[in-house]
Order: sequence, then structure tokens, then C-alpha cells
Amino acid sequence: MDRHQEILIAAIRESGLTAREIAVKAGVHESTLSKFLDGKNDLKAGNYFKILSVLPAPQRQATLERLSIIVIDVLSCEDNKGVRSLVDMIEVATDDEMEAAMIAIGRKWKRERSYRGHTKDSQLPTLTLRV
Repeated sequence: MDRHQEILIAAIRESGLTAREIAVKAGVHESTLSKFLDGKNDLKAGNYFKILSVLPAPQRQATLERLSIIVIDVLSCEDNKGVRSLVDMIEVATDDEMEAAMIAIGRKWKRERSYRGHTKDSQLPTLTLRV
């Protein structure tokens, strides 16, 4: 089973909605959703996103983040109220996403330290060569 299938199936199960409720709201045939949930068939992209669109906001947002699709409506944000915090994203991250994030944080920390160290070195007296 592909990662995108596992992610949506987990979101559906976490949503608290029945397969029938989701199928009706999304306009997808119930047997299509049932076969998807059983791992027998994949969904067409249109049906995938129809189903995703009817899930409760927490599951929908977490699914988008797990798929690495981050939707930020900057125009509707005032003082970043519409943007999820890093802490919120970490709470829904998978183990692989956490590992990637920790590596990125380590690299940034190392770059920042070496940059700070570089500016201190540039304040040291310079050696002048006489020719």
C-alpha cells in the first residue's frame, strides 16, 4: 500500500465518521470507498481529494501536512492566526517527518554556530605581509 493511501485511511479512521457518511458527503460511491479502505483499490485523484475535503478540519489539515501539502491562506491571516504553529505540526508528524525535521534543525543550528564563529574570527587582528 502506498503512503498516500495509508495517510488517508488513517485520517478517515481518526475522523469518527462512518464510511457511509464520508461517501455520501463526498459524492463517492460507497463501494469505491470500501474497496479503498480494504486496500483492494486506489482512488482517482479527484475522489481522493473529495473524500479529504469532507473530513473534519483536524484530520484534513494533518493529512495535508503528512502529504507535504501545506496550505496557508496568507490573505486571511492576521498576525499569523491562520498559520499552524510549528508545535502543532510536530504533534501530527510521523516518525519519518520527525527525523527529517530533527536533521534540518541540527543543520540550521550548526550553520548558525559556524556563522557566529566566523564573525568572531573576522574581528581578530589580521597579519600584514611586507613585500
